[in-house]
Amino acid sequence: MQISCRVQAVKPSPTLSLQARAKALKAAGEPVMSLAAGEPDFPTPEHIRAAAVRAMEAGHTGYAPSAGVPPLREALRNLYERELGLSYGDDQVVVSCGAKQCLFNAFQTLLDPGSEAIIPAPYWVSYPDQVLLCGGVPVIIQPPADGFGLDHKALAEAITDRTRVIVLNSPCNPTGAVLSGSDLDAVARLARAHDLVVISDDIYDKLIFDQKKFESIVQRDPEMKDRTVLINGVSKTYAMTGWRLGYAVGPREIIAGMRKVQDQSTSNAVTFVQYAAIEALASPPEVVEKMVRVFDRRRRKIVELMSAIEGVSCALPGGTFYAFPSFAGFMNKAKDIPDTLNLSELLLDKERVAVIPGDAFGAPGYLRTSFATSMDVIEEGAARIRRFVEDYR
Repeated sequence: MQISCRVQAVKPSPTLSLQARAKALKAAGEPVMSLAAGEPDFPTPEHIRAAAVRAMEAGHTGYAPSAGVPPLREALRNLYERELGLSYGDDQVVVSCGAKQCLFNAFQTLLDPGSEAIIPAPYWVSYPDQVLLCGGVPVIIQPPADGFGLDHKALAEAITDRTRVIVLNSPCNPTGAVLSGSDLDAVARLARAHDLVVISDDIYDKLIFDQKKFESIVQRDPEMKDRTVLINGVSKTYAMTGWRLGYAVGPREIIAGMRKVQDQSTSNAVTFVQYAAIEALASPPEVVEKMVRVFDRRRRKIVELMSAIEGVSCALPGGTFYAFPSFAGFMNKAKDIPDTLNLSELLLDKERVAVIPGDAFGAPGYLRTSFATSMDVIEEGAARIRRFVEDYR
């Protein structure tokens, strides 16, 4: 029996495996403090749950159009018109089983074996492996030395005659960084100059702090509308991770390709979930604003606590529900800890704290810590990490 080279090239998700191990320990009665979660710790709002029940009772439990039910596609078109001032036709929208499937379908549509996708680090763990599954080549560029923005020079130098795609994620998982207007402008100039497509993963667009608002590359440069795929979903904004509902808008020929990939893979997203998503998109702003206020308080606390640990530094994230502290100072002294995968395993084994290693995101020396959990867990988790660092010397 022979496994394909494509599958052999793909690594198991370290985020999912570590979370699974932490959940198993917790289920066995261990006092695990999990700072690993990639999902809000709030329940899906009641009005959205009720909409799903109504949809089931109305008989929306069978197959639906692969690209999404027409009322949801219309709601999405209205959403982009209302919030970003962008007009899309019905054939420029596709609804999928999560934003992750939208990303996969987009890469499958745009990449051939040997073609390249530029991915700025730190990056969400699935981007490089999804590119590899297409036979493509992930080209990783490092961030500037002074932070987690975009290195414009490195981006320009990474472009070759095989480059097809630039991937953006702002706010970013794992850093929480929000790209600046100048970053978006630089990407737009290079994409237009080299005839490239931008895949913009906007899944955290509503989780931005300090009264700032999300800005799309297409808003800043309307010419980018013909070469940008905007991907989003309801999972993070409305605490609907398990509902598996994502969507994308973009150029007709790309969306048509993504629809074809979906036709031959999953077909439609769950039908009654699509009707619940219509209700979610119509939610009053305070539904999300309330969650963001809670995340903001937790964000400040986890950064304060992590920054107080000797050998650890932590920037204040501009969005998402992740802080991304650097443990490089500590690891430089603890010579027998080779990488953050080993560090995260030690923290789970010795202190029962679950975090995600930065190596998985292309960021050695960092740990991803989630503040999508209670203040008690944040404080106790940080205290245990501090104890581990202090006792290790």
